[in-house]
Amino acid sequence: METLIDDVLTYINDAIRFAMMDPAATLLVFMLLALVIITPGRRVSEKTIMALVICYIYLILTSNVLARGVYQERLYSFELFTSGRRDMVENTVLFTPLGMLMCGLDLITKPVRPWKNEKVYRLVRFITSMVFALIFTCIIEGLQLYLKVGVFTIDDILCNETGALIGYVFILVIVMLVTKFGKKKVQAEQTNEQQ
Repeated sequence: METLIDDVLTYINDAIRFAMMDPAATLLVFMLLALVIITPGRRVSEKTIMALVICYIYLILTSNVLARGVYQERLYSFELFTSGRRDMVENTVLFTPLGMLMCGLDLITKPVRPWKNEKVYRLVRFITSMVFALIFTCIIEGLQLYLKVGVFTIDDILCNETGALIGYVFILVIVMLVTKFGKKKVQAEQTNEQQ
């Protein structure tokens, strides 16, 4: 567990180091953040989570693509489960926060137009979030292959998507449990008041 925490801190350190070396990319991220913040019609909670998603994407891109050294040749593996167990756990944990943020954004965002069925709307939002995570991880792996800064592996794509799914479901379950216990508490208080 200690090495996993060390690896996460290394990701953050690499991203900060790159941000200091490349002010243009950092300025672009700040401009995106400012755009999110000044966008009218959104609640503060939506803007906050959108800003966190942008910062998280920047952190992942810098630590996995931009802050790495260049290899002599393109490295790739299309075989499943060739990565070590530690690498697979790291890649899963690395994308868990993205799933959590996407779930939070899905839960607080109201539909632009009314939906007849709330469950269908939530399912569409879930699928959209998972597709976003898949596209994002494919972009990272593709950039690693194209720029020769990492190893393109199918394992990374599967583990990243699994991490996003775990994070999404984790937040969803917590919200459902809090809502369920909150309703039971309100019902119990109403029954006590009636007696």
